[in-house]
Amino acid sequence: MHAQENSFKPYSEVITGSIIYGTMGVFLDRVQDMSVGSVLFCRLFFGLCMIFFYLLLSGSLEQLRPGRNRKYLLLLGFLNAVTGVCYLSAIRYSGISVAVLLLYTAPVYVNLLAPSILGEKSSNKSLLPLFLSLAGVLLIAHPGEVLGNLNGGSDFMKGLSFGLLSGLSFGATIITIRYLRHDYTGISQTFWLTGISLFFMLPSALATPIYTYSGNFSTLFLFGLTITFAAILYLKGISGIRAQTGSILALLEPVSGIFFDITVLKNPLYISTFLGCVLILTAAYLVSRKEPADKSLPADVQPVL
Repeated sequence: MHAQENSFKPYSEVITGSIIYGTMGVFLDRVQDMSVGSVLFCRLFFGLCMIFFYLLLSGSLEQLRPGRNRKYLLLLGFLNAVTGVCYLSAIRYSGISVAVLLLYTAPVYVNLLAPSILGEKSSNKSLLPLFLSLAGVLLIAHPGEVLGNLNGGSDFMKGLSFGLLSGLSFGATIITIRYLRHDYTGISQTFWLTGISLFFMLPSALATPIYTYSGNFSTLFLFGLTITFAAILYLKGISGIRAQTGSILALLEPVSGIFFDITVLKNPLYISTFLGCVLILTAAYLVSRKEPADKSLPADVQPVL
């Protein structure tokens, strides 16, 4: 019985981490009078501290020693910063349901770009996930609203644009993570990309008054610790199961995000958004099913924001 529980532990860690990730929209909704950049700075700062103490207490600080390809760590931090700003902006403008689904177009970009960038085996089966993702994005975009706001630049259109950019930059992040997987462990990459992303968020942080931070401190602190705890849980779990399986389990995150959006934030779920959700998650599932059974590969659809 004990062995059976241990065998289920990594699965439960991946599932729990993915579900917790879905609470990002709830935390962002609770923060008052702060720019996306300053919110992300605090999230990353508290997260970096938590990762450092976790490695310190577990006696694993040697994982942080820089290895080869250090310049790609800078790229990783920059891409993570872009993804974070675009994703949080998409949440603010168009809601978590739309934002998280557009973020999850990333596996399709990876599937299309990885063969040429990483030299991975190409597959003609990439066209179906691409078609499904594009159809899903069009459904989420509410064609009537898009056509009616081509010149107006509504908040929803801004959110849509930020969401698409977050998916593209997240896809580029995944490719960079894959490239560095033999030089740095998952939690080491998370530490470095978090620390480097802080540097890019510093201007926004300095432009925010101290009294604004103090008024939001408890929410920001809990935000940073909760999402980083989810990341650590996920990274621990993914090391014990196939990357392909982890990619599929990580699809719980957008489902969780939509659930919290409806139940906690009381936002409506449109039928077009639901259908777009089905198409995009189907595309991500099809992409993940084609992944090789290699534990050294990170799961394709797990943010490290």
